[in-house]
Amino acid sequence: MKKELKYALLFFGVFIIMVCGFIGFGLYSMEIEDHYGDLKELYYKSENGDVIINKTTSEFGIIEKNWKRINIRTQKKDSTDLYNWVYQNRTETKTEIYRPKSKETELNGITFSDLKKLINKSELKLIIEN
Repeated sequence: MKKELKYALLFFGVFIIMVCGFIGFGLYSMEIEDHYGDLKELYYKSENGDVIINKTTSEFGIIEKNWKRINIRTQKKDSTDLYNWVYQNRTETKTEIYRPKSKETELNGITFSDLKKLINKSELKLIIEN
């Protein structure tokens, strides 16, 4: 093969890979947008281990995030989807997400009043609220 043909095929291959990656990223973003709608900012800004507080019902949970969904582990339930957590009884509730400032902060077995004390002591940093 000629040198020019090899470079053309290489360029074409790289171009096809880039187009496929761009389409894949677009479809991934569309999946998040379709599932969460207005809550997509909560999805993108939260991380595993963050604390989510439902101010309307005074409930809280720990965020478990994978590449497509956010599940919230509470003391009552094993796992609840973020959308179901925020929209309870078809009504949007006030939600805040906090991140522990240090990894030593223990959140398992904590009560809501203990959580409020940690927030007041500034041991948890506010990430986003809706």
